[in-house]
Amino acid sequence: MTKTNPQALSVEDAATLAAIHHREGRLAEALALYGPLQAARPDDPDANSLLGAVLAQLGRLEEAIVFLSQADRLAPDSPETLNNLATALELAGRLPDAAEVWNRFGTQMYAAGRHDDAVPLFGKALAILPGHLGAGANLGATLQSLGRHREAVERLTALLTASPGEMEAHNNLGNAQMGGGAVEESIASYRRAIALGPDYFEAYSNLGLALAMRRPDGIVEDSASPAPSRPAPPPSVRDCYEKALILRPNFPAAHWNLGLCLLLQGDLRQGWKEYEWRWRWDGFGEVHRPFTQPVWQGGPPSATGGTLLVTAEQGFGDTIQFARYLPLLAEQGHDVVFEAQAPLFTLLWHSLGRHGVRVAPRTESPTRVHDDLPFAHHIPLMSLPERFGSTLADLPGQQPYLFAEPTRQALWADRLAAAAGPRRRVGLAWRGRPLHTRDRERSMPAAALAPLLEVPDIQFFSLHKNDGGHPPGEAPPGIVPLDGMLHDFSETAAVLANLDLVIAVDTAVAHLAGAMGRPVWVLLPFSPDWRWLLDRDDSPWYPGMTLFRQRRAGDWDGVVAEAARRLSDLGSVP
Repeated sequence: MTKTNPQALSVEDAATLAAIHHREGRLAEALALYGPLQAARPDDPDANSLLGAVLAQLGRLEEAIVFLSQADRLAPDSPETLNNLATALELAGRLPDAAEVWNRFGTQMYAAGRHDDAVPLFGKALAILPGHLGAGANLGATLQSLGRHREAVERLTALLTASPGEMEAHNNLGNAQMGGGAVEESIASYRRAIALGPDYFEAYSNLGLALAMRRPDGIVEDSASPAPSRPAPPPSVRDCYEKALILRPNFPAAHWNLGLCLLLQGDLRQGWKEYEWRWRWDGFGEVHRPFTQPVWQGGPPSATGGTLLVTAEQGFGDTIQFARYLPLLAEQGHDVVFEAQAPLFTLLWHSLGRHGVRVAPRTESPTRVHDDLPFAHHIPLMSLPERFGSTLADLPGQQPYLFAEPTRQALWADRLAAAAGPRRRVGLAWRGRPLHTRDRERSMPAAALAPLLEVPDIQFFSLHKNDGGHPPGEAPPGIVPLDGMLHDFSETAAVLANLDLVIAVDTAVAHLAGAMGRPVWVLLPFSPDWRWLLDRDDSPWYPGMTLFRQRRAGDWDGVVAEAARRLSDLGSVP
């Protein structure tokens, strides 16, 4: 067999042949080509990384580490280089250095949102260097992000037992404790973090969240005086966020949290302004649509210069609640296209078309619009209240603004009449979407419905759509399940139009009933979402709505008992 002369090959051909040798296990031949390639391109991270990889496979670890380290300096974000460098360092017995690289690799995976991939990398760092503080703290934070709260608490508690002065670990422990429902413990952890770092702006913001979970009104009640060496706790939840923003004025999470706090307290005008920070917060979970057209900042149709595209965001309930603003745009003379989530398309097409609002289904690509509809400006739906300057005194949509299709409504009238007979018809929704960040608080176990089901002369119907998030057939005896027939929100609207009452937790069904002007009772957790405000049993968003609030965290029994009493007081069908 004739040997190839490396000097007779072009650089590109040599690289291709070297890769073939490397892939097929001919390491010496690969090395003979990679060496000259790296010499010709000493600042090429790929050339250094490949040479280092083949040297490591040949057992020439110290030489490999030199080239892999050079590749890492030239391109610090290369997963392949980090993996090979950490492995070579570990095999060479340089364990502290190897642990640090594994930790860096895990941090990179975490930052890319690949949390499942980050866990074993932090684990490798801790396996070879159990006392690595960074890897321990990062593993705890990653487990928390994955919802593995108990494991996160165990990991971070062990770390802090050995190193109690790690303020970031205290903050991460607070996050894990709050995620697991241990609010008081999380408050203590955030305060320890602040005591160790009085300028720790993230801990102040997190403390505000935890205090809001303890008391929805945001008032801090601490009888114990702080130790002389520790900063006094802020007097309110709002103060926590404002303190974080004094320390870091452009901290998006604190602006977002402050916005939610202001909206909950009824200060809508200022709250909407802070709410706009959601697009600058990595934790928001959605990305601002990357259209080349500008975002609409308000103004008349003549300034818009064409079609105004409004895009749905967040959950179905958010879309239903804020769809009330779309007719206002049309009344001003705007040519409005609303891009809605597919399950809401038919309902909104039927309801908003009478106002001249065109409705299009949302595409999978964030850069495109259905049928490439042309538009001049765009705006996310939940930015419209800020553009209109809405306050509690002038919220639009006080009359029903969503409607059932008459044909479907008539069909469901017959179905429900056959099932209920002369009894009152009451729809129930006791759980929300499982992936919602606060679903553990807002959803209740089906068993908690028992007092309601004992009220006589009522036929109950389950309003849950069987979307795979919950096991089918979970409705308790006495509730007629409709999940197999609720194909979209238009179908659900036809059902609601034929019910005497809807009783629901904080989920899209409650919003739909409110938007349709149907009688609806909403059962709220102790720390409610901002839109339900504080200390009131009605809603300025929906005139036909009654709110039932937990008096202490997790007390669904008390809420359901009050709803059952009120339901009994309604009496039988006249």
